Amino acid sequence: MDYQDNDAAGRARTSDPATTGVATGLVTAAMNEEPTTVAGSQVTAGVTPREAPVDLPGVLAEDQRTLLTTILDRLVPARAGLAGAGGLGGAAVLDRTFAASPALRRLFFEGLTAIDMASVGDGNPLPNGGFVELSPEDQQRVLRSVEIALPSFFAALVDHAYRGYYTRPEVHRVLGYANRPPQPDGQQLPPFNVALLDRQRLRLPFWRRTR
Repeated sequence: MDYQDNDAAGRARTSDPATTGVATGLVTAAMNEEPTTVAGSQVTAGVTPREAPVDLPGVLAEDQRTLLTTILDRLVPARAGLAGAGGLGGAAVLDRTFAASPALRRLFFEGLTAIDMASVGDGNPLPNGGFVELSPEDQQRVLRSVEIALPSFFAALVDHAYRGYYTRPEVHRVLGYANRPPQPDGQQLPPFNVALLDRQRLRLPFWRRTR
């Protein structure tokens, strides 16, 4: 599930019985829905303005925020000198976004519940911390199963994880990206290679003159 290592989401497969009881019912109901989708499997409910509101209170309970932080760190893990998507505050940004978007809030609440319930396997009781207490390998197994069962939620989860991570100034500095508006200074562009026009100059006219 490490998307930075290009682990293709659509090719994820698992035979583990990661969902039982309530989780199975939730996943089955979600799969039977036919929501309006955009950008592949992402539902319209997952599309929000790029900037999260800064003046709205969050709606997540403490355990939900901890769960979401752990999930975001699994999707975009920490690297040398830089925290993961969860450690950089991605859950707080999403929390404010949920407050402004009831549709997105419902989509994520159902998805987070499915992830925690899918943490029950082989008839074992849910750990006190649910998904948070699982090993990294088991967390990845659970996320793969939910990815397959709830593709619309998972597409929105990945989109918002990347959005929250790659818009952080800390990440820009590590990537060497100039974090500044395009105007008035503009962005630095490489010199134009005029040789790119050579092939076009050799073409015969393909237009008709008009008077």
